[in-house]
Amino acid sequence: MFGKVLGVQNKPRRSIYSLTLWTGLTFFFVAASTYFLSQTRPTVDYFHGREPKSEPSASHQNPLLTNEGIERFALDHGYPRLGESANFTSLRQLCDSTKWQRHVYFTCTHNLGGLMNVRNMVLNCVRYAIAAGASGLVMPQIEARDPTVLKHLKTGEYQKMSYLFDDVWFKKVMKENCGQLKLLDTFEDITNSGYATMPDLINIQALMGQPPGNRQGRLRNKKPWEFRPRFDKLVQSRSQKPSWRTPVIVRLDDKALFSFPPSFDSPELARNFGFILEFRLDLSALSNVIVNRARKTLNDRTGNDPYVGLHLRSEADAGKYWASWDLLANTTISVATKNDIKLIYVASGDTDGVAKLAKKAADLGIKVLNKWSVLYADEKEFLQPFRFDQQAIVDYLALMRSDRFIGSGQSSFSSHLILRRELLASISSSEEKGVEPESTPRDQLVGPGRLGYWDMDWP
Repeated sequence: MFGKVLGVQNKPRRSIYSLTLWTGLTFFFVAASTYFLSQTRPTVDYFHGREPKSEPSASHQNPLLTNEGIERFALDHGYPRLGESANFTSLRQLCDSTKWQRHVYFTCTHNLGGLMNVRNMVLNCVRYAIAAGASGLVMPQIEARDPTVLKHLKTGEYQKMSYLFDDVWFKKVMKENCGQLKLLDTFEDITNSGYATMPDLINIQALMGQPPGNRQGRLRNKKPWEFRPRFDKLVQSRSQKPSWRTPVIVRLDDKALFSFPPSFDSPELARNFGFILEFRLDLSALSNVIVNRARKTLNDRTGNDPYVGLHLRSEADAGKYWASWDLLANTTISVATKNDIKLIYVASGDTDGVAKLAKKAADLGIKVLNKWSVLYADEKEFLQPFRFDQQAIVDYLALMRSDRFIGSGQSSFSSHLILRRELLASISSSEEKGVEPESTPRDQLVGPGRLGYWDMDWP
């Protein structure tokens, strides 16, 4: 009985054992074969023969979105900037010859508008602080304009200097060449700032006895040599004189935009003073990448492709009587054609205008580029969150290195590019023996000019 019982129970066990054995043998052979093949098969290049991607896709671990990654990027691509070769001897001489006074401080807060307007305001405020012999300067701030409605400039949103500029560079240059003007990070760093005498915002035109105005050069200080005695008189007229207990804190209003004429200073100072401001390093590095790629668009590895730079100032907030899209586009294409240049780099917030220009130029065999068409996906991911005026830094530096430049005559952005490019051209011709400036103008402003605004921009 036990045998029958055992016999009945053995059949299913034999089947189970057999199944287990065959499963084990099968797994062994498959594993062995896989291992053998993996050791003997040739390496396969899965990307061989494929079209290279025009832009690497962004990842969630984009190094440009980390502090370490952007520092590495800036180090790799932030080539020596123009300010590093500037001569600040004249600035040092100015500061050494200035009569400095104690307990008088300047703040540069009301710096607003487009990129070049903000730059000129900051430079003017610093220059007036030196002229006044102020004992200290609170680091400049920037009033950021409305990100959605660009014509709304007075927003009350204040950003640090690093919003647009390299504050580390600014501190270094000023300390080395004008150390008498102490730089303070915040208003609270002024001793007894809570007891300071706070005069109303100072209007330079009123201080100089000039009629107020915003147009035709009326912002210009026509007698800058009289500023110091008038300023000293204003300070001394207050009931509480500057002291350790009651310091004077000076705030210029936003009419200092085109106030201090660079021609008042020596040519050497006028040429170099603007270099105390350099744009933030990360965006400067990104611009270098754009220029290098743009110059390889046609001939790839040579990196010698010339391009015409265009500031297409045709956004919705452009002035009614400014250069039209047609005038800017036609002039640019004409310059490119005459100089046998097949590339146009365009800076503009007018996306429809850029697309229309690209189509028009393509019919003549000319390719149109902008920052978004040149940058890779991870770089776009880095640049996208920046505001309009911050992104303008990238365009400004790319246009500055173009072979020809076309801009709007009423734009401070365009007109300053002309100034800076002329300055760099004159420096190059003077440094290279036997090299004469080009007889044919490299740059052109089209449309109505900035009448009355001569001698007001720091190059």
